[in-house]
Amino acid sequence: MSELSGDGRAPELPVAFADGGGGVVVNFGLLTGREATQAEIDRLARSLQEAGVAENLAISAVRRQEYGPRVETVAAQVHVAVDGGDADVVDLCRAWALECAEDRRVEPLA
Repeated sequence: MSELSGDGRAPELPVAFADGGGGVVVNFGLLTGREATQAEIDRLARSLQEAGVAENLAISAVRRQEYGPRVETVAAQVHVAVDGGDADVVDLCRAWALECAEDRRVEPLA
């Protein structure tokens, strides 16, 4: 279980982070409240290729659902796998997700 920060709020999760296996995970749904569209995924691929961070890459949009005795969760993530990727990939993925959130965001129900 995560500890609360000094002001009583839960700690913030990173928008994008390296997964330790050469890929990047983007917490897209936490930021936008929705899944990534095909056009947004295409835009991410194009931006990564234009930045020259990888010649070959694979992008997966994942909807993960978990169930337990007292909880049900749904998480929309985007996974990026690149050949020979570097720290720039995380930064580019973070910038892409923030741009997508500015374009269109779904607010949670009260």
